[in-house]
Amino acid sequence: MVAEFQHGLVRLDVLLIALSLIVCGLALAAVWLRLGVPVRRRFAESIAIGTAAAAAIFAFSFATASWDTSENRMNSFSEPDERALSQIHDPLRIEAHLAPEDPRRVDLEHRALSKLRRVLPHLQVDYVSATSVGLFEQTGAHYGEIWYELGGRRTMSRNTTAEGVLEAIYSLAGFGDRSPATSGDHDVFRGHPLAVRPAGAGVIFYIIWPSAVAATAFLMRRRST
Repeated sequence: MVAEFQHGLVRLDVLLIALSLIVCGLALAAVWLRLGVPVRRRFAESIAIGTAAAAAIFAFSFATASWDTSENRMNSFSEPDERALSQIHDPLRIEAHLAPEDPRRVDLEHRALSKLRRVLPHLQVDYVSATSVGLFEQTGAHYGEIWYELGGRRTMSRNTTAEGVLEAIYSLAGFGDRSPATSGDHDVFRGHPLAVRPAGAGVIFYIIWPSAVAATAFLMRRRST
């Protein structure tokens, strides 16, 4: 949760589940602070609170809304791509033959699938591997294949980049030449350059600020004496 917040991604399910855990913890603390109540009753109330919290967490896990507050849209596709993907209403199934420790799986998940889940709520991703590292699986004929299934049509690709994933999905959706550009110089966030010189910064930091600190110290010392 903290890692997602650090990257500017706000998910409704995470917020609601975190709030449920906080309320559950406060309620349990309030129950066990009542020392005059029998332990059996406090134990029963704790079970009831835990059951209610578990039910709430299960219900909140189905919330799919999220907001990308990062300025460079690092958690989202470009706006033309998101508009194109929003036109896909059929369930999309992706089957990736990649081991959990394979760097290609990490790239696929963080650069494409995590963004795709925010746009397509009916996305199903299945990872297929016999081992955790895939060291001895790479000699297999099908290892590294990524199969896409949409509307009864299937296609296969080995590209783990966001551009490769979108290209495969657009081909299944029948967009053809109407598919938007997945990346370009216009999508690159280059920050906010300093447009003006910091006029007066030297006077503030080297004269005004030290003088204010010295005056405050002098007044505090005089008041203490």
